[in-house]
Amino acid sequence: MLVAQSAHDELIRRDPGIPGLGVLLDPTAVLDAVHALLPRGVERPSAARAAYLHYQPGVRLTAGLVLDYPSGPEWAFARAFSAGDSGTRIAEEADYARRWAPQPGAHSVDVNALVDPRLRGPLNDPATGVVMGPPVDDRSVPAARHFASSPHGFAAGPGSSVHTLAYQPGRRWVGRVDDAWHTPRHVVRAYAGSVNVAAYLALAAAGLPVPDLVRVSRYGLLALSWTPGEPLDRVTGEREEALREAGGLLARIHAVTPPRELSRSDASGAPVAAATVLAGILPGLAARAEAVARRCGEALRSLAAPQVLSHGDFRAEQVVRGEQGLALVDLDRVRMAHPASDLADFAAADYLHGRAMGTDPTATLGPLLAGYVDESTPDLALAVRRGLGVFTAASLLRRAGEPFCTGAPNWDTRAESMVGLAEELLAAD
Repeated sequence: MLVAQSAHDELIRRDPGIPGLGVLLDPTAVLDAVHALLPRGVERPSAARAAYLHYQPGVRLTAGLVLDYPSGPEWAFARAFSAGDSGTRIAEEADYARRWAPQPGAHSVDVNALVDPRLRGPLNDPATGVVMGPPVDDRSVPAARHFASSPHGFAAGPGSSVHTLAYQPGRRWVGRVDDAWHTPRHVVRAYAGSVNVAAYLALAAAGLPVPDLVRVSRYGLLALSWTPGEPLDRVTGEREEALREAGGLLARIHAVTPPRELSRSDASGAPVAAATVLAGILPGLAARAEAVARRCGEALRSLAAPQVLSHGDFRAEQVVRGEQGLALVDLDRVRMAHPASDLADFAAADYLHGRAMGTDPTATLGPLLAGYVDESTPDLALAVRRGLGVFTAASLLRRAGEPFCTGAPNWDTRAESMVGLAEELLAAD
């Protein structure tokens, strides 16, 4: 697929109705905009990049920015609105920011990772329709503000400090809480919506290694115990053994009776949604993505298998190996789904990050699949083998937009490669 100049330049050209696209999609322009908008005398970052992007053609681009300061990186949100909508939206963002101020006593817990007073306002440029601010001013994630206003119930006592681990503006903020001796104690998750802890409770009751629940808030806050160890994607020694153990852990997850509160996955509809996202960022890839989605949908509807408790985002980064063995660290997407979906997600993530071996998902999963088969029931193992190819194709299509969303270089060619691999799997299945 030929791309004129760059995929970002082509996207900017196609959507002139959002003038701020040219700012948020260019690291140099982002840094220049931050420098221009910050008040005189305020410390300037040395670099800026978009680590998260969510694009709605003709409407807005939302970005999670990482700003580099001598003291370390800080996260911020940025939104570029359509020209016809920017005045109203910027006013709404500013009104939300004005309705918050630090609470008395909050100084005993360092929440500057959320507040970052350098960015309060929020900063905005009416000419480009761009608005920027710290996570506490992200009105789509009000739980972040509730945490910053009253962190004591979620922190590890006076002298605790908060550090951002991940931030997706409009969706969630995730932070680590260190105690006064800089020891990690808790993970706090602030969501755009409500919190459902049914999966944590069900898995913990079944003896699965999940973080302890520390506190839950009706405002969309969840505090969990910190899980020490190395993510599976960073494990090098005894890697095959660790993968086999992870497969056995997944089989144990699938054996847990799903809580009634969990939603069911619409596997056949997900590829269509993924193809729509790709069409918005890469129209030249739309026809191929739509064809893959159609074929995946037909094949997925033909599969008959029991729904199991599914992790929903099973990949090497979500499994930690510590002194007590493997543990799960993120249960945000747990749902009821086909048993092959988790293994397919693991394979697709390995393809995306260059860890896959060849194009056969069975070979890519290797010891992980073997560990799953050893611990699972014959019926589920058979269902996985029958559905692995098509579920992996569907997961590849869903993840094809991730390089764009994470601001990766050459995201257009990587997206095309993922769609091409999905086509190969469907042809071979």
